[in-house]
Amino acid sequence: MKLIFNADDFGYCKGINLGIVEACQNGPVRSATIMANKPGFYHAVGLAHQNPGLRVGVHLTLSSGRSVGGPYKTLTDCEGHFPGYAEVESKARSGELDLSEVGAEYEAQIRKVIAAGITPDHFDGHHHLQNLPGVADVFLRLAKQYGAAVRFFDRSLLAGEYAGIKTTAAFEGGFYGDAVSPEGLKEVLSSRRGADSLEVMCHPGFVDRALYEGSVYSLQRVSELDILTSRETQDFIRESGWTVCSFSDL
Repeated sequence: MKLIFNADDFGYCKGINLGIVEACQNGPVRSATIMANKPGFYHAVGLAHQNPGLRVGVHLTLSSGRSVGGPYKTLTDCEGHFPGYAEVESKARSGELDLSEVGAEYEAQIRKVIAAGITPDHFDGHHHLQNLPGVADVFLRLAKQYGAAVRFFDRSLLAGEYAGIKTTAAFEGGFYGDAVSPEGLKEVLSSRRGADSLEVMCHPGFVDRALYEGSVYSLQRVSELDILTSRETQDFIRESGWTVCSFSDL
């Protein structure tokens, strides 16, 4: 049973970056997805090069910060800032989102990561917006083009021309918020025993000013980091028969 702890938001800020590396060096995190449009991007790139045991994918975003390739007419404001995820979702569902702009921005983020010397092994999306109508097709087309595995919820779409795109047999987003506890993580892993492969989304980090002022999910990241790096967690994973790996191992 392959187990992937993927740390989202790599590149958001130094505190998160250092927490993810700590969770790799002293815990089970072997995979992270980087945000190409955030201030901590190049700090994360440097850490990735220093820690080859951490495989890096792209955390594609349409709802936080400024675009890499914009501004766009339907995707950003006139200064290139993304709207909140609720507005992006509304536009996608009503057909108001220009999908060619989505494709251009997604590709700009991917190319920025590659230009920094990182070959991404998987793609996912901030706020899971890669699963939205229309956006999903753009996302899967790029995953196929770049040979990347994905986090994607509607597995029925991974057929036909997209049949070769790899993903885990199961995804678990329950290690989050109020469910962040040693018992909560054990419950998550126990409920998925028997899956050939499982991705557990996680958000380890240290709190710095950028995180404290920019995100409502801050102190919880420290709790996640403490649990992921605990001896109790390491023992439970080993005794449960999981093999910790990254998307490159699928």
